[in-house]
Amino acid sequence: MPGRLPDAIAHYEAALRLNPNFAEAHYNLATFLASTPGRQPAAIAHYEEAIRLKPDYAEAYNNLAVVLFNEGRAVEAIEHLQTALRLKPDYRDARQNLERIQATPDK
Repeated sequence: MPGRLPDAIAHYEAALRLNPNFAEAHYNLATFLASTPGRQPAAIAHYEEAIRLKPDYAEAYNNLAVVLFNEGRAVEAIEHLQTALRLKPDYRDARQNLERIQATPDK
């Protein structure tokens, strides 16, 4: 819901204080942080934590790659997308993101 982003972030942060090993909460928090100006480094950290907790989390690899690419870290983004596709070969979003990044000049 528009305008409720700070509330969502606060709720996920509270959930993680109660259970810091909740991979999905890290993932969801990262997704909200990624869309908040200036919060991309925190988003990256939470996606990485989600992956550490759940190494087969293809969606986290994909979303982490998008944030990394937007931060100018294309090589890392490509590596994470390749991992997402190894985990989930039919993952269309990851395939499209990989193709988009590889087609970007000066990546």
